[in-house]
Amino acid sequence: MAYIKGIRIVHDRYPTRDRYPFNLPVLGGTSTLTFPSQVTFFAGENGSGKSTLLRAICRSGGIHIWEEERRRRLKPNPFEKRFHEAVDIDWVNGPAPGSFFSSEIFTSYAQAVEEFAAADPGSLRFYGGSSLVTQSHGQSLMSFFRARSSFKGLFLMDEPETALSPRTQIEFLR
Repeated sequence: MAYIKGIRIVHDRYPTRDRYPFNLPVLGGTSTLTFPSQVTFFAGENGSGKSTLLRAICRSGGIHIWEEERRRRLKPNPFEKRFHEAVDIDWVNGPAPGSFFSSEIFTSYAQAVEEFAAADPGSLRFYGGSSLVTQSHGQSLMSFFRARSSFKGLFLMDEPETALSPRTQIEFLR
């Protein structure tokens, strides 16, 4: 089984130290993170870098992040997606295929699945046979998680619990 044993943050590769995410205190003060088990939870305050770190691990490990094009900002940050350039991954048994989930992008993903299903209704079997957009947000997330858990690999999830009731969160953990 492949998974991540740890990561190294190489500060010498930072293109800047005064712009996000390179100015986050936790990233500037951390050189290594070890993951002693196959499941790791990141916890911390909003804006502390958890999502940024997950996305950097994905990009550094070659794990695709499905994202719909966003509206442009008036002042874009050219450094925002470059944190992965400073992250080295220590793998157990080599790199693993993986999947990234973010509740932030799930609605766009569900809508794209709906568009594919218009051409191939049978594709919804993968998600339990129901449209992801006609279920409640929490139900559609669970349909997605059930489908993804049938694949072996590394799962990086950013706030998967946001739309889940307490009972459904316990079901999700099972």
